[in-house]
Amino acid sequence: FCTELEVVDGLLTGKVVPPACYGQGKATAAERFASERGISLDESWFYTDSEEDLPLLLRVGRPRPINPSRRLQAIAAKRIWPVRSFSSRGLPSGTDLLRTSLTMGSVIPSFLLGLPAALLDGEPRQAVNLAATTWGELGTALAGIHVTVEGEEHLWSHRPAVFLFNHQSGIDPLILCKLLRRDFVGIGKRELRDVPLLGSLFALAGTIFIDRADHLGALKALEPALEALRRGLSIAIAPEGTRSLGTHVGPFKKGAFHLAMEAGVPVVPIVLHNAIDALPKHGVVIRPASVRVTVLPPVPTADWTRATMPERMAAIHADYVRLLGAA
Repeated sequence: FCTELEVVDGLLTGKVVPPACYGQGKATAAERFASERGISLDESWFYTDSEEDLPLLLRVGRPRPINPSRRLQAIAAKRIWPVRSFSSRGLPSGTDLLRTSLTMGSVIPSFLLGLPAALLDGEPRQAVNLAATTWGELGTALAGIHVTVEGEEHLWSHRPAVFLFNHQSGIDPLILCKLLRRDFVGIGKRELRDVPLLGSLFALAGTIFIDRADHLGALKALEPALEALRRGLSIAIAPEGTRSLGTHVGPFKKGAFHLAMEAGVPVVPIVLHNAIDALPKHGVVIRPASVRVTVLPPVPTADWTRATMPERMAAIHADYVRLLGAA
């Protein structure tokens, strides 16, 4: 709803069509909206920062002043309305820049630490496992990222598995290293391979790169992932295929679910609630944050078919929507 401008003979007159969607007019518009849809305003919320919206604040059952003006702050205190205030974290500090540099730089010593194990055992996977574990622990500590996990036992109860995660942030690979630790292979976009140093290190770790623009080529590129699963390695993959907007989860692509079904392994949904607090999309500086993670029980795929897969995918997607909606 908005204030409508008066038009006569196709020309704007400079007047508004009453009532203006302002003050009492905004409350009138809300009443009309609620009446047409059978909505109870007594059970509704209204958010605003201005005392000019007082008529609608008084009309709803759950008024919520947000970053209120000084006068609205006083009215809210008198009426005992819940008030929330938010502010920007501002420009990154020198400490934030240092944390980011150390976090990204810690990839190299983490990989170097794994080399002796690989040389002594003659097994490259030992080096990758030690590097992933070290970077997950060291990197999150340097970044000031505290990860709390609900359902952590599901990370270990059934391996190999296809671990699904909603891709929110550039910091997701670090969080996954902290969670999964060993015996897993990541799947990432082809552009990641071209990132100086990091791309080469991820390639050495066995990361499978796919071109999202080439559908047929992407399916063929997933064949090494199927082989990895058959060798006992797990797969970490974002079923959305790209980073989501905000904390909302996007539509799922079928590739991850085809992999699990073909290999006969379960899918394990990992829900990252707020990784964007540490590094939002298009961000370059990592900020300290407490990141909440929910790991859901493994979902067996042994009885899946191509006909039933869309229904099973939809049920898993609904779990993400439910959990992220409640975050």
